[in-house]
Amino acid sequence: MALSRVVLALWIYSSWLGVCWSAGPSVKSPVYVQEGEAAELSCTYLTKGDPKFTLEWRYAPPGVPAIQAKDVLYYDGQLYKQQLWDSRMSLLQYPPSNGVASLRIQKVRLSDAGIYICDVKTPSDWTNSGRGLINLTVLTPPSWPVCQLTGKTYVGNDVTLQCQSATGNPRPIYAWSRTNHQVLPQNAVTDQISGSLVLRNLSIALAGTYICTASNEYGRTACSLTISVSYVGTAGVVGGAVMGVFLVLLLLGALVACFLWRRKRRSSNKLQNGQRQVNGDPAEVYLTGTSESPRSKLPQDSKDPPGLKGSQFSPLV
Repeated sequence: MALSRVVLALWIYSSWLGVCWSAGPSVKSPVYVQEGEAAELSCTYLTKGDPKFTLEWRYAPPGVPAIQAKDVLYYDGQLYKQQLWDSRMSLLQYPPSNGVASLRIQKVRLSDAGIYICDVKTPSDWTNSGRGLINLTVLTPPSWPVCQLTGKTYVGNDVTLQCQSATGNPRPIYAWSRTNHQVLPQNAVTDQISGSLVLRNLSIALAGTYICTASNEYGRTACSLTISVSYVGTAGVVGGAVMGVFLVLLLLGALVACFLWRRKRRSSNKLQNGQRQVNGDPAEVYLTGTSESPRSKLPQDSKDPPGLKGSQFSPLV
């Protein structure tokens, strides 16, 4: 009695397993393909050759629920494809009514990644009708990373060098190095996942060029960053010195201008005083006679009486 129950239970379980196994199309997921290569999305099903058989492929990009997937290919005796996919998408077997509904995508792009749904409908065989989901992952090398610096590069400070690639699948890992085979300082802290490098207690010896390499199984890229280390306030000291020199020159220029102005003013005053003396005293004219007597002094503005002409000699008859 117990044995018969066990046999019956096994038969029911096997029957249920067979129904579940055969229900709907059979798909292979996930699918990994390198960017630029061809991807095959396998979808097979059991068929009884129903003339009303239909096949529908739908696509949902990453982050979009499968229920919101949009049609990219449809077959109901005739084939219909989205124009965007027309040149790169094809059925592995045509017509797809013989149990193979697999899809091929040529020259896969990063934007092709996402969920693909193979939906088979056979009105005369609902058991084998259904849908299967395939997750397509596109593998790409890291994009060119961007290197950035956070912090002030003064002696004694801590700074962080950051490196990140926008794309790359699998996720890239990051490694920092220095040019000319220089080694990183022992107290440096690196993170291969986030791409950060922390330099602690900066010194002049740590100045130079640092290289970040992003890599995965499909390629590697790199960026570089050059840092200069200076003493605290060096820039302020230099700026203050320049300003001080400028102010000194400005003061000297003002003093020279003031000196020249005062000198010019003094010369002008002397000239005006001399002119006043000339205009205030009567001018004198000195006449020299033929005799050895002293010079006679006559006013310049003296005149002879009207009608008379002065002379030193009397007329002789």
